[in-house]
Amino acid sequence: MGMTSPLNILAVNNSLVSLHCSKPTIEVWLTQLSCEIFMEELTMELNELETFLAVSRHKSFTSAAWELRLTQPGVSRQIQKIERELEVILFERRRGNIRLTSAGERFKAYAEDALERHRQFLSSLIVGGGVLTGDLSIIASTTTGEFIVPDLVARFTALHPDVVPEVFVTDTAQVVEEMADTRWDIGFVGARLPGRGLRYEVIGTDEILLAVSSSHPFAKRTEVDLLDLKGQPFLEREGGSGTLRSVHAALAKYGAVLPPYPVAMGVSSPQAILAGVERGYGMGWVSALAFGSGRNGRVVPVRVKGLPLRRYLYLVQNRQRALPAVATTFADWVRNENSAKPFSALPKNRLVNKAVVVSK
Repeated sequence: MGMTSPLNILAVNNSLVSLHCSKPTIEVWLTQLSCEIFMEELTMELNELETFLAVSRHKSFTSAAWELRLTQPGVSRQIQKIERELEVILFERRRGNIRLTSAGERFKAYAEDALERHRQFLSSLIVGGGVLTGDLSIIASTTTGEFIVPDLVARFTALHPDVVPEVFVTDTAQVVEEMADTRWDIGFVGARLPGRGLRYEVIGTDEILLAVSSSHPFAKRTEVDLLDLKGQPFLEREGGSGTLRSVHAALAKYGAVLPPYPVAMGVSSPQAILAGVERGYGMGWVSALAFGSGRNGRVVPVRVKGLPLRRYLYLVQNRQRALPAVATTFADWVRNENSAKPFSALPKNRLVNKAVVVSK
């Protein structure tokens, strides 16, 4: 095998096709030195390239880990793996500061090119005369499934009308459980729960707000104290709800006994909470997304002073599942949509945005 350019490596099913060398050398011009790397096989995952680019952007392993929703040691291991395979140093590490080496600068150009080629390849995949076809299976938490996924699926299938989507909506805990079993291609959730082998990618920002009836005294205020909730009847989601878990996590940080209010009724969806609030059964926690659901002001949002209830929204994939082309194209399309215009459900009118992120 002669001299080969890494830019010719193809990206398929989230992996870079291996370079196989029967012998003796591949001259790696990343370093533009006369060094020769002896290897039988070079393999690199696309997520490792994404990790490398995140570190190069932030110049920080910790910040890259935060963006990618990984641990800092996990990011370090991925970078070390790349450096071992290439047998070059990509980052100079000095007193907590890092910067790209000359080889790292060249590898950055390669990584950007490889990921872009991968996206273009998937976007241009044609099956049967230039049309993307196939089944697309999605499982979504209740909030994302009611307020985000329908719009995403509608816009994607408008571009690819021969794609047949299947969407199952349940609570976050079941989404994580089902995704771990690899039954579904793509998942969407509003809270990150422990799940072996799952990859979480931030696609937007949301805020959990208190929904109260327009006839309730709280409706005249934009903010109430946590102590004001004592004795107020609540409609509350089921235990597997990501919204409820985020609320309880915030309350626990506040030092509140859970729950710090009487639960009048258990319900299974944001729409059920809104319907109960509208009828005067109590108040409840819902996503800011829910306040665009046409209640004509009969249910209004209120913040709880000092309670951090902003969270991330995630796209979830199983790291062990080889996605079909349709699902990979959809996931890349969602990423591109988010990159062009990051999704935010934070209210811009009635409330002033002062919350902080609690879901990590």
